[in-house]
Amino acid sequence: MPDDSDDDALARDMIEVHGDEASVVARANARTAALAGAVASAKHWIRVLGVIQRRSVEKGSSIKA
Repeated sequence: MPDDSDDDALARDMIEVHGDEASVVARANARTAALAGAVASAKHWIRVLGVIQRRSVEKGSSIKA
């Protein structure tokens, strides 16, 4: 099971690659994992999404719904 630092690193990388769309990508990945029945993977993507959203709020950028 990945730890919080893995979630932070992945969130940081996703923001670097996807910019403001990082939360959209993470949300889609969580949805896909959940629909596939991959509960652990879905939970991981939800944690990553939370990190991305917190960083977006701290940075003052808008969060995509």
